[in-house]
Amino acid sequence: MTTQKDLGRPRLTAGLDGAMLFAALLALAGYLLPWFRVSSGYSWSYSGWSYASLSTGGGWTLITFAFLLVALVAAFWSRTVVAAAMTALTAAIGTLVMALAVVAASFANIGPRDNSNAVAERPFGIGLPLLAIGVGLLIATACRDIARAGSSPATNVSD
Repeated sequence: MTTQKDLGRPRLTAGLDGAMLFAALLALAGYLLPWFRVSSGYSWSYSGWSYASLSTGGGWTLITFAFLLVALVAAFWSRTVVAAAMTALTAAIGTLVMALAVVAASFANIGPRDNSNAVAERPFGIGLPLLAIGVGLLIATACRDIARAGSSPATNVSD
């Protein structure tokens, strides 16, 4: 039963975007799961988890986790609050840039190969495809929420 007192207070999950939440979790899983190995004989795979668990603490690669955390939090209000949707979009693009830098550093760390198609011959895991799908869906849902929340008269606030 809704009381008069409840009508003036917004619910914390009123603007929850489940698809955005799923996308951020999918991107996180893709970042943590194995991307590729140097060869089939290696047991160690490159991944965000590998960098985060380094003895030095992962350093600059941990910024990706911060962007994903921001996107996860913003997902709770992004359907109704334009600022939350814009924050989620910014975090999604930040995740994309940082993840690309970490993956590129991983490929550069392997060193040159004699074969011209050495990248295609690497044993790849599920991480990179999940990361790509998750970040793409995160960007798409953030753009949708910006358009949806921005067109609703109840959420438009003049500056």
